[in-house]
Amino acid sequence: MTDTNRAEIRRGLEGVVVDTTAISLVDGEAGVLSYRGVSVDDLVEEPFGEVASLVVDDRRGGPLISEAAAHADLSDRERDLVLSLPRDTHPMHVLQGLTPLLDRTDAFKDRGEAAQGFAIAAKLPSIVATHLRADAIGHARSSDPAIRFLELIGAPDTDIARKAYSVTQILQIEHSFNASTFVARACASTLAPVENALSAAFGTLHGVLHGGADQAALETADRVGSPDRAAAFVDECLATKTKVMGMGHREYRVLDPRARYLKALAADLCAGTPHERTYRTLVAMEERFIERMAEQGKSLYANLEFYKGVIYRTLGIPTPFFTANFALARVYGYLAHFMESRLDNRLVRPKALYTGRPVGESVAAVV
Repeated sequence: MTDTNRAEIRRGLEGVVVDTTAISLVDGEAGVLSYRGVSVDDLVEEPFGEVASLVVDDRRGGPLISEAAAHADLSDRERDLVLSLPRDTHPMHVLQGLTPLLDRTDAFKDRGEAAQGFAIAAKLPSIVATHLRADAIGHARSSDPAIRFLELIGAPDTDIARKAYSVTQILQIEHSFNASTFVARACASTLAPVENALSAAFGTLHGVLHGGADQAALETADRVGSPDRAAAFVDECLATKTKVMGMGHREYRVLDPRARYLKALAADLCAGTPHERTYRTLVAMEERFIERMAEQGKSLYANLEFYKGVIYRTLGIPTPFFTANFALARVYGYLAHFMESRLDNRLVRPKALYTGRPVGESVAAVV
């Protein structure tokens, strides 16, 4: 009997420690998230670009973020690639498909894969904005990646809009060995180029059990329609064992620390707008869900995704573009893990327990 036959199978790699990281700490028991040893509670007041630099380069104000901003505009070839795609192409397919096709930045050609990764990340807001507007876009003034995207799509030019988007993006830059980050590291372990690792991660982020939950949660609130219908909807979901998208988190046993910020920001941003009703519907859904979980002796709360969608929508971002905006933040986490994995590279190659037909048994003999 081989070691594989005796091994405990942990489907989904639940609880399996596969490597070390110094990038972020997710303390699910205490409800704490930190980047490079700094709590997100201390980072949400900083510019997005500063926090992204801390995550990737372990220092605020690192040069690559600002240097890459000078190469953020698309070339004519890149712009034409985006505009040649059918309008109904999902933005996550655009990111996954076009990231490996972007021009490499000559200014960074002698500075390694990580530098090229920064240059690629700098272009992504322009790609998403071009696909969103279905037209060539202008040049953004800001060197901060988050604010640059708001400028490119013509989002409301207000303090609360900039604050809401920047904090939302900061809170989803990095989250340890989540599914898409693990895929990025697995791809990187083969010594594939950085753009391949990013593309693989984007494909994984697209799933509704990962980055796509923000879109699913808001579409659910749209179906519910009003706060007074929220309790009945949640009760029906629980009775039929249907997942309420955006509720609960695999890591956190208490309130997701990121959700606390997004709920407050959504309240401020939506106040007095046509989206306030949707926000109040989400609140009513969350309250009923928490109440029903408490009846079962469970503590489950909204996660990051639950209130994120209504923030994006109020900023003028269409629903299919929600997960792509997640990617505009998480790309810096992927880059950090790409760089970290390359410090002591080890090919990712897990084993599987074979449960198929015994070797040599005739197919015809199987009844």
